[in-house]
Amino acid sequence: MLFALIAIMSLGLVDSYFISFLGTDQLAAIGFIMPITFIVTSVALGLGMAISSLTSKLIGAERMGLAARLITDGFYLTTITALLVTLVFTLALERVFLLIGADQSTLPYIYDYMQIWLFGTVLLMITQVCSSTFRALGDTKTSAVIAISMTLINLILDPLLIFGLGPFPELGMQGAALATVIAVTVASLIGLYQLAIKERLLLSSLPSLEGFKDNFKQLIDIAIPAVLANAIVPITSAMLTTLVARFGTDTVAGFGVGSRIEAVSLMIVYAMSSTLPMFIGQNLGAGKPARITAALKLSFKFIIILQLAIYAIPVSFSDLIAALFSADVVVQETIILFLLIVPISYGLSGVVILVNVSMNVLGKPRIALYINLLRFTVLYFPLAYFGSYAFGIRGLFVGVAIANCLACCLALILLKRVLREVHVVD
Repeated sequence: MLFALIAIMSLGLVDSYFISFLGTDQLAAIGFIMPITFIVTSVALGLGMAISSLTSKLIGAERMGLAARLITDGFYLTTITALLVTLVFTLALERVFLLIGADQSTLPYIYDYMQIWLFGTVLLMITQVCSSTFRALGDTKTSAVIAISMTLINLILDPLLIFGLGPFPELGMQGAALATVIAVTVASLIGLYQLAIKERLLLSSLPSLEGFKDNFKQLIDIAIPAVLANAIVPITSAMLTTLVARFGTDTVAGFGVGSRIEAVSLMIVYAMSSTLPMFIGQNLGAGKPARITAALKLSFKFIIILQLAIYAIPVSFSDLIAALFSADVVVQETIILFLLIVPISYGLSGVVILVNVSMNVLGKPRIALYINLLRFTVLYFPLAYFGSYAFGIRGLFVGVAIANCLACCLALILLKRVLREVHVVD
């Protein structure tokens, strides 16, 4: 899963890197686009979490027939949801980006990218759900193949379609979006083939009305809180982008690059968040609570120590990293400030992420939602807001780091209470 997530996180960085050659306005456009693409991804991750959480318990209890029906019904729900998301963003495209601070210098590039990218929304969400399903089966290899295939195709096509190399047309921002759509199309076909033909877990028979209603209710009970919990993150990112926009387009460009680097810095956390819930689910189904508590404690210690060690990289190479993405002085200064301040709190942020995904499979998705709501509405955005007005962009980044620390304390308190409620600990 680490290799798979390196590939997924690199997808955004690859786009940012090649688009940076087009100009600062284009790079800033990607900064505005990123929170919106994160919202779509969050919806897919929430649905994938619902499907995989329920599936992992059924697999632990060795009920494969019910697992196949649940997975199939989950894909019906994913397709319907993806079509609705596409429709909403298509109709409200300009309004959404004006709301988060885009201006006339970046809007044309945003339109170029999003009008093509939205065509791939359904397949993007199906790809995410396929990956989650394979992790529930314990087959992280196939999940990795899907992700790596998507990134490699995007890496190859990006320069060809953006700059018009060889026989390919020069499409600029549209080329970057088209490369992504082609990549997710191939990845989704790989996932669907493996599930339907190899694993025989996508059923051709239609569900009974009662059976579908039952599975639909189970999925929705987890999916809605999980989607909302996941969606809070990019929504807050969009709100932060609005705060950053007060300091100018160059600062937005730098913040966008910093946010991409943050996703890569946390890739081991995300790898564990992709597998830890499935481990918990299978052991819940098999009735082995001691393994659950041991895995949680070990995971938290490992993530905190690891992220502190990783922090040495941005501290040592912040100038070089900034220069890699832009020659603009303001963009570089923003990237450097971000890298020196925010990553020191990534270990504690990682613990919050692991607690949230564990809540879903423990049958308490609303607790994960409450944690994220409190984290971002009471801690994250207010501290960033007051920090930005008192101390500028530096204060905003310090506010984010402090919020991550406080959120970790809250998440651990609530996790201990939930473990008692579900009788995992005495």
